[in-house]
Amino acid sequence: MKILIAGFEGNDNSAKILLDNIKEECNIDVLYLENDFNISRTQIEEKLLQTYDYVLIFGQKPKTKDIYLENNAIIEGNDLKTDYYYGVLRENLENSNYKVVSSSDAGNYLCNNVFFRALNFKQINNLKTKIAFVHIPTIDNIEDMNKLSNTILNYISTLYF
Repeated sequence: MKILIAGFEGNDNSAKILLDNIKEECNIDVLYLENDFNISRTQIEEKLLQTYDYVLIFGQKPKTKDIYLENNAIIEGNDLKTDYYYGVLRENLENSNYKVVSSSDAGNYLCNNVFFRALNFKQINNLKTKIAFVHIPTIDNIEDMNKLSNTILNYISTLYF
């Protein structure tokens, strides 16, 4: 089983902090995406060439304490949907008392762009990789980052079975 977790750089970016915590605990591939449309696109496409089974991309969503499971990304009217099954992830998060929202709006900035580019690259190259995008709150809206990190780690461990 080959798993990649990705998130955007930035010392105060909750996605980057989450990745830091996860990589400390398990031997998993981690990709820190640059906060640049073209560079992050190239980064995710190059990683997808390594044929991962699962790719979990994390971004931060301001002004919320909820976790958003993104179902699609849209660029210039092109709507790409993920075939990722979020059920077990949702269950793990809800069991840890997080409010989880199923979303069809990955935004209109870097998160949406990298998710769209990953889904598009998968489609063009006929990859079997399951790609998820998860928006987590900004660091000031996360009560316990270790709890969130452990919840995500527990979920990742289920992917190996």
